[in-house]
Amino acid sequence: MSEKHRYDIVVPTENIAPPVRSPTHGGTMRLIERDGELAAQSAALAEAEAGRGSVLLVEGAPGIGKTALVRAAGEQARERRFGVFTAVGGELDQELPFAVVRQMLEPALLLADAAARAELLADAAGLAAPVFGLGGERVENAVGNVVHGLYWLCSNLADRAPVLLVVDDVHWADEASLRFLSHLARRIADLPVLLLVAGRPGRMLDDFVARALSGVPPRTLCPEPLSADGVGTLVRRNLDAEAEDAFCRACATATGGNPFLLAEALTSLRADGVRPVADEAHRVENLRPDTISRTVLARIARLGPDAVRLARAVAVLGQNADLRHVAQLAELTVPAAATLADTLTREAIFAPGRPVGFVHPLVRTAVYLDSSEVLRASEHKRAALVLAKGEVGGEHLAPHLLVAEPESDPWVVETLNSAASTALGRGAPEPAAAFLRRALAEPPVPAQRGSLFATFGRTLGMANRPVEAAEALREAISLAEHPMQRVGLLFELGFVMLLIGRGREAVEAFRAAHAVVDQLDVDLSSQLSVALALADFTNIEPPSAWVRRLDEAATGLSGEGELDRMIMGLLAFGASATGDRPAGEVARLARSAATGPLPPRDQWMLVNMASSALAISDHLPEALEVLDRGLDEARRLGDASEFRYLSVLRSHTGLFAGRLREAEADGRAALDLWGESRPRDTPLAAAVLVEALLDRGALAEAQQVLTERGLDGEQPFDLLIGHFVLLARGRLRLQQNRAAEAVADLHHCGDKLFEHGYTNPSFAPWRPEAALAHLALGDIETAGRLAEQDLELARAFEAPRQIAMALRAGAAVSGGRAGLDALEEAVTILESSPAELEKARCLVEYGAAMRRAGQRKQAQEPLRQGLDVAARCGARLVVAQAREELAAAGARPRREMLTGRESLTSSELRIARLAADGATNKEIAQTLFLSRRTVEIHLTNTYRKLDITSRQALKPALDPEP
Repeated sequence: MSEKHRYDIVVPTENIAPPVRSPTHGGTMRLIERDGELAAQSAALAEAEAGRGSVLLVEGAPGIGKTALVRAAGEQARERRFGVFTAVGGELDQELPFAVVRQMLEPALLLADAAARAELLADAAGLAAPVFGLGGERVENAVGNVVHGLYWLCSNLADRAPVLLVVDDVHWADEASLRFLSHLARRIADLPVLLLVAGRPGRMLDDFVARALSGVPPRTLCPEPLSADGVGTLVRRNLDAEAEDAFCRACATATGGNPFLLAEALTSLRADGVRPVADEAHRVENLRPDTISRTVLARIARLGPDAVRLARAVAVLGQNADLRHVAQLAELTVPAAATLADTLTREAIFAPGRPVGFVHPLVRTAVYLDSSEVLRASEHKRAALVLAKGEVGGEHLAPHLLVAEPESDPWVVETLNSAASTALGRGAPEPAAAFLRRALAEPPVPAQRGSLFATFGRTLGMANRPVEAAEALREAISLAEHPMQRVGLLFELGFVMLLIGRGREAVEAFRAAHAVVDQLDVDLSSQLSVALALADFTNIEPPSAWVRRLDEAATGLSGEGELDRMIMGLLAFGASATGDRPAGEVARLARSAATGPLPPRDQWMLVNMASSALAISDHLPEALEVLDRGLDEARRLGDASEFRYLSVLRSHTGLFAGRLREAEADGRAALDLWGESRPRDTPLAAAVLVEALLDRGALAEAQQVLTERGLDGEQPFDLLIGHFVLLARGRLRLQQNRAAEAVADLHHCGDKLFEHGYTNPSFAPWRPEAALAHLALGDIETAGRLAEQDLELARAFEAPRQIAMALRAGAAVSGGRAGLDALEEAVTILESSPAELEKARCLVEYGAAMRRAGQRKQAQEPLRQGLDVAARCGARLVVAQAREELAAAGARPRREMLTGRESLTSSELRIARLAADGATNKEIAQTLFLSRRTVEIHLTNTYRKLDITSRQALKPALDPEP
């Protein structure tokens, strides 16, 4: 391997590795005409040293000097006592799982002692352990968790000293490593880390920038070709100090100022004994870039056929080639290969150092392409066999087998299958899918095809390619010999169809499984019932239909197994959607579903069903506890996707409970983390945040969220998400005095819910808001009818919060004594309810009604109670109303707090509470998927607002004694 491919590992507290100089064919030299680029790299290192990380991209044509620049950055970083970790993308390495990441970070782990390694892989960083073959859980079903772990591994490395991460030839980086680089780039600003990447311009680099650095514009350095004067300097330094100007100008013209091409030209001129004088300038004209490969091949050929075979062997084996494997492939003894390698190094074909490698990728390309595609395929097959005899792991054989000609070789199929399994174990399904595709093309023996297609389908699903996954699973189903195999594969196909939103096709797959099961002496009715219920749920079928089916499956359930609990969760959710069972029974089912440990797979689904049913039936603390358990599990696994989704559910439940600051914080966290990765679910997070901001009195900000997320106009209606948007937007429109628009949104929401069988008013309380909107338009009749309908349905379901909402809406319509009685009943119903926000609203409305009825003195007590509850909730709209009513009732309302806990933002409060409970900044960052600097900034602001100076003072400041 050349110096370009060597790992640069520096642990500043230990031995410092010697600087790696920039080699040329003439030896060590100072970079010419690169002062601007060197200064930019130095400035970026200084920023990282100060804790402000960034991404720096060096872009340039082959041979322009990108590698020399990144080496120079490494030297500067070592002088500043950075930890320096480097990697180089390689053409063969593109199909190796986390090849670039492992080049960069694996040596730091493998060279560390047990205690240091445990420290580096502590907490969330431990999720990255399987990438390096260091144990930990297999990550096949949590691919996104691995990059989270790698981020924290980098953070742990940066705890020791600032870090420089270098990826040269990034255009050849593997897909799994690109996922990590993208994850890191979006979070690097708050780490003392500089990510320096270098690559050739063109489609591959554009693809890297578009995918890995999308939304993270890097600073870009584009080194220019050397000027004529710069070329002259190098000619005189490396060929002859007396070289004449005309000769130097000819060299500049012939090479275009490309440093590598110039070095190659000077090597050829020196070998041919050309004198650097004006009369010999015409000899330079033949050394154009398009002739360099021929000159390289000619120089190798002059060394004899053994040298040609050795060079070809290195070209085929790629970087990191071991000399013994090179010798075997070239059919040479190891001593003979070593001698020839030394000769090729002196001829500037190989770079100095071990393992053997070319001085530049362009040289390797010239040698590699000097044969037919068919011959190269044969050489790669031989290379794989040589490596296999040397007991090299299957994943290193696989890239060679990918380009080998299919030969129906069982060994190839077995090797690729094994390599796929290893890749999946490292959390890299993309190369695993490539290995399996090639194994199927070999092809395998007929008996293996079915199982391989099944594995291929599952792997494509993990790689987020569900359409291809479905195709592979269908092929596996057609090849399955045993009926139970077909049943299992049909289940898998059905769930893949659910994943991509093709609910009808999911139902078809599950029904096909049902047809097969009917012919067998097995009982899979429960599994099928759950699968069909999930498909119906995805298809927005009326819940009553799948609830009836599940009722049959629920007969005799113990409630202890995962399947039993999923059935109970679905039953609870379905009943909470229809209102066919009273709230107490719904809560009992949901409680049974959530009792015990969460299932290892799809735990978010059970948490979703159980927590939603508990919240809708007005058991809010239990709902929040279930969600917290789900969030804890998502944090443990580092699963940002589940964390985001459950954060939205917790935000929505927090609204019901009147925990508006927490609801806002959860909503913001989910929306910020989702970005563009879950466009279908983003409206859900936005809608919940809009409702939290609305109740917090931030109407302008709520409108901004709608506008920025494109939720202001007509939207394709997705019931499970769309009703959240319509309800939130309708409530906002009412507060904006746009009652007609509020009526339109709220009735659209109600019509769609009714159309799909979601008839429980507690599922989406649109009628009370619609009644108030009609009242604002003067349509008292419609307002009254809506309030009466809602009250009748709410009383049947028996959830106190919804009954109170209906009573409050009816009181606004009827007014007078009837309205006062309705509000008194609402306040009484909510006395023991955890629905604090609705309690505050009803208390304030009750006090206001009493004041209007002439009971000014009696009105003050419910108004003060409502003010206190609303203030605890952070419901500024209700606080403002209570203050106005108290003043009208002749009381002096307490001053609203502008400092202390009330002055904290939602994010500051969330972080402060974790810190008060003893979590470190690092633990808080890992818990909330934030950077440590973000946590530090929030805590600094919190200390200032609370007028405290220590962590120990947080808890009493946040929860003062009454």
